[in-house]
Amino acid sequence: MTQEDFEEEIRKLLDSGNKIEAIRVYRELTGAGLGESTDAVLAFEEGGDLVGTSSVERVPVDDPELVAEVKELLGQGNTLPAVKLVRERTGRSLKESKGVVDQIGVDSGLTSPSGSGCLGVVLLAASIPLGAAWTIFS
Repeated sequence: MTQEDFEEEIRKLLDSGNKIEAIRVYRELTGAGLGESTDAVLAFEEGGDLVGTSSVERVPVDDPELVAEVKELLGQGNTLPAVKLVRERTGRSLKESKGVVDQIGVDSGLTSPSGSGCLGVVLLAASIPLGAAWTIFS
């Protein structure tokens, strides 16, 4: 997909009132996070340029073999090798590759979105035995 095709697709979605879909497509094609994608699409809607899209033609989402390999690695708990694989195959930066792997994981249900509160659940579960012990010994 060329830069012009990418911008045309985002413009069509915005013109038809599908801002959320435009953000989703931006995320899918660039590997950017939600905040970055939202800011980029809103700026584009206001007449700015779509930033960070110069490598749209290298997006691994268009490579089913790479996506399958990343899913397999994520299913085995191998996030770092998945990021390395994306970097090697696409030439993307570490940050972009991590974003792509995160997105594939979320889209396939293998990982939770960042900030979903998983750490809080783990800490809560760990504190239950401590709370029970506190009650017994007090």
